[in-house]
Amino acid sequence: MPLDVSPYCTVSFTDTLMAWDDALQSHVQSGDHHSTFYFRLPDTWTALSDAELQQNVFGIAQKMYEDLNAGFRAAEPDDISYMLVKATQAQRLEPAVAATKPWLTAPNPAAWEETPCVVVKDDGSYSKVARDAF
Repeated sequence: MPLDVSPYCTVSFTDTLMAWDDALQSHVQSGDHHSTFYFRLPDTWTALSDAELQQNVFGIAQKMYEDLNAGFRAAEPDDISYMLVKATQAQRLEPAVAATKPWLTAPNPAAWEETPCVVVKDDGSYSKVARDAF
């Protein structure tokens, strides 16, 4: 990895609860919610163009929400509502900023999230990790 490229980025998420509306017989958005995660990217992603980075990060976000919804369905099998990630925006952190570890004091992205820290692997899988392990 080039010395001037940090493997860290902030990722702004826009999501919404897709609630079932009996009158419309379809899911409707309940309003946008904004949150921020911190991603540690694999070395192979440092050479990506911004467009490729944005596409890859959105793909990870979609996987995160698939897993989130699976957990919600397991807890509440009769609730057909689901969370939808609508957009993400990744911003690479400068090495000097990453050195300050801003994720240590960042709020959790949502009540059900224990950490804002996500480690992305080369194969596109991810894991959420504690702030101090990030």
